[in-house]
Amino acid sequence: MLKKIIIISLILAATIGGALNYKKTEKKIVKEQNQIQAQAENLLEVNFICQAPLQTQENWELHEESCEEAALLQAYLYEKNKSMTKSEANTEVLKMINWQIENKGKHEDLYSEKMINFAREYYQLEKDEFQTIKNATIDDIKKIIDQGHPVIVPVLAKELKNPYYPYPGYHMLVAIGYTKDHIITNDNGTRHGEKFSYKNEIFQKAMDASTKEIYYLKFK
Repeated sequence: MLKKIIIISLILAATIGGALNYKKTEKKIVKEQNQIQAQAENLLEVNFICQAPLQTQENWELHEESCEEAALLQAYLYEKNKSMTKSEANTEVLKMINWQIENKGKHEDLYSEKMINFAREYYQLEKDEFQTIKNATIDDIKKIIDQGHPVIVPVLAKELKNPYYPYPGYHMLVAIGYTKDHIITNDNGTRHGEKFSYKNEIFQKAMDASTKEIYYLKFK
């Protein structure tokens, strides 16, 4: 009995200790992110939409592959000076997915031309309203933000080393600001992603490991 009590006590201690360490780590991350945001040279106030807009376990299971839709939706709403509630965003992302199934036969990762075609066809955009830059750099992102546009960025998630990411593969997020050394994003791949920043060199590496393209909307 005593041995059993000791084992249970050790398990509880390890569980509580792990929880406390997680909270300490999270507080440290939040503090660092706030400090970086305070140094922003430019920061667009883009309404954050998580790729699982309702941010529940069930919603995450439904939206594991919805990063492209969430990134595009954030940029589109900003350019149109609109916003959505979490519930409205969830409905819209599901509409975007269903549109792909009905018009393209399936919902899949949107690389390069597929992303460009989806954005233009879904929102019925003119060619020059959805811009693409190939072999993109950090300076390209900063220039577009300075023009007043959020930037949709495909990345390889594992290169970002975000502690909140459950998956390491192809990902898409929105760059909304910058400091001298960081790109500030609305990273829809995590519920902690609002105004989440990455060092320039890490962000560039994640871009280079993906399609090396960036996109932005530009209305007259």
